[in-house]
Amino acid sequence: MEELRDKNGLTEAEFLAAYDASKYERPSVTVDIIIFHSGRLLLIKRGGHPCIHKLAFPGGFVEMNEDVYTAAARELMEETGLKAKNLRQLHVASTPNRDPRTRIITVPFLADVEDINALAAGDDADSARLYPFSYKKMKLGRNEIIEIAIIDGNERKTVKVVKSRDESGLSGDYIYKQAGESMLAGDHAEILARAIDFSE
Repeated sequence: MEELRDKNGLTEAEFLAAYDASKYERPSVTVDIIIFHSGRLLLIKRGGHPCIHKLAFPGGFVEMNEDVYTAAARELMEETGLKAKNLRQLHVASTPNRDPRTRIITVPFLADVEDINALAAGDDADSARLYPFSYKKMKLGRNEIIEIAIIDGNERKTVKVVKSRDESGLSGDYIYKQAGESMLAGDHAEILARAIDFSE
């Protein structure tokens, strides 16, 4: 059987041999893992830049030889000592400037764990623990405000996220946008608000 050739007369093997992967910039891909457990939320305290000492979801970079599910399970184990099960993928977070290091797209997951008592900080986390948290939803015109509260020691920290329809018509999904400062790193308040909606 004759090999198929493209418009330049190349077979697939010839095309791949000449292919220049550096022609296109490639974003990095990360995973974040959200775990709700008995009215608490699993968070790490970041040990390094960016967002040093802010609260964040366990997570990290996807390696070239793994899919995002494998990466999520590995990162959760490395940062918390917990074994993931029942990973459920959420909406991909891909805002261009969401991370100050480089162009990073993250795939967040909701997950359960086998034994929460195995929780222990590891890798680049200063600490890993379950934080009491709550949320309330309020209507504001056509939008909804999701106010999230996290108890850190004796301090109650809150952040508001505005949930709205995409007015451009490009997406049929809701848009989640943090309003003001947050105790959570980067866009994790927006990811958390989406996870709350997904898990209800």
